[in-house]
Amino acid sequence: MNNYQISTLTSYKLIVTEAKNNVAAVSLIPTFAKGINRLEEITTEVDTLSVQQAKNLTGITEDKHALQEELMDYLVDVAGAVHSYAISKGDKTLQAKVNFKITRVLAMKQQELIDSAAITLEEASKIPAEQLAEMGISTEEMTQFADAYSQFKGIASGKREAVIERTGTTNRLAELFAEAADLKKNTLDRLATQFQRKAPDFYQKYKAAATVMYKRSAKKTEPTTEVAK
Repeated sequence: MNNYQISTLTSYKLIVTEAKNNVAAVSLIPTFAKGINRLEEITTEVDTLSVQQAKNLTGITEDKHALQEELMDYLVDVAGAVHSYAISKGDKTLQAKVNFKITRVLAMKQQELIDSAAITLEEASKIPAEQLAEMGISTEEMTQFADAYSQFKGIASGKREAVIERTGTTNRLAELFAEAADLKKNTLDRLATQFQRKAPDFYQKYKAAATVMYKRSAKKTEPTTEVAK
């Protein structure tokens, strides 16, 4: 699993823990309670699969994974800057090309990540450096992004990594995270607002648990980032 998935799993587990500690409140909304039970089943299966995945990845260097995390971070940042630039110019075509939000990027397979980074680098290179800087992206950061892209593209083509990426374990993990995200967004979050009236203390605990604390890897001096899910 990548860093964001690990942070998201921690959040899901906290939600389940708070729900189990507030059974009386949760029982007020049966469908919410069923959603919690399913979320617990998902986190349990993810834990089991992550152990197997770790075994499958034995022999692949930590450097490769760190580089992938770095490339993801730069892709999100630079794409966001280009997207903002496109909005300021009213360029909807460009907006669509670089619409790479963090949740989408972190669900990408290797080749999709490489292709998306290439598109973003190409579009960002068309923007004058001073205007890109206004959006928060410096020339140095663009250089680092390009370097991360080139390095990752070079090592991600290895046959072993490609085989591992296609394993059932990796695919199943992706399915579980997708199901959990949908369950939380479209069932738990939707119903949780009722707890503001029915059990306000639990509502506050749920909201706190639902905040993903994700420490990004690209900029080592940055503090932990809260990501609303």
